[in-house]
Amino acid sequence: MECHSLTSVFSLLVSVLLSVTWVHHQVRGSTTPCDFPAIFNFGDSNSDTGGFSAAFGQAPPPNGESYFRGPAGRYCDGRLVIDFIAESLGLPYLSAYLDAVGSNFSHGANFATAGSTIRPQNTSLQSGFSPFSLNYQFSQFNDFHRRTQIFRNRGGVFKGLLPKAEDFSQALYTFDIGQNDLTAGYFLNMSTHQVLAYIPDVLDQFKTAVKVNWKLYQFYFITILNSLYFCML
Repeated sequence: MECHSLTSVFSLLVSVLLSVTWVHHQVRGSTTPCDFPAIFNFGDSNSDTGGFSAAFGQAPPPNGESYFRGPAGRYCDGRLVIDFIAESLGLPYLSAYLDAVGSNFSHGANFATAGSTIRPQNTSLQSGFSPFSLNYQFSQFNDFHRRTQIFRNRGGVFKGLLPKAEDFSQALYTFDIGQNDLTAGYFLNMSTHQVLAYIPDVLDQFKTAVKVNWKLYQFYFITILNSLYFCML
């Protein structure tokens, strides 16, 4: 069995992701380190609050039934970790960037979609993976940043639905992504050794994406990784 090697892989992944979770910037205007006016989230189904549902159809019951009393865009019967983070900071639940109905982005936006990966998979949706990999989520975010300020400056209803310019540098940025990059290899019938071989590239692409955008926005950020455990016989 290869349990030990895979457990080591996930331990390494957690360690490396946490090693790039650093803070270089003091939030301007904050009275405490956790006084965040907004959250911007990137990820997969572990933190998707409606992106995949908006693009490809609502997550069906029993998703959402235990807390929201019906489908709420989450691939979970209740709330997600990102929901509890928002609650703990006194912020509303994040609206999905892709959801055009009833969304309010004044306190952030969620770019996560179920099935997303760090590396683009170059496969069809039927493969089980989202086309919105991390690089596309950052592209959506950069467009969101630019366009929200254009519309917010017009005043009216936009002023109450879109974030302030300063919120982007003062916000908390969260990343909950990576597990689908590992399972993708097994879907392609790769061996554990083959999966191990491409993990450095996954980590490198993650670090590069975060560092490039950190230089632009100088933000606080955290990474979340819900570890998976496989036992290959």
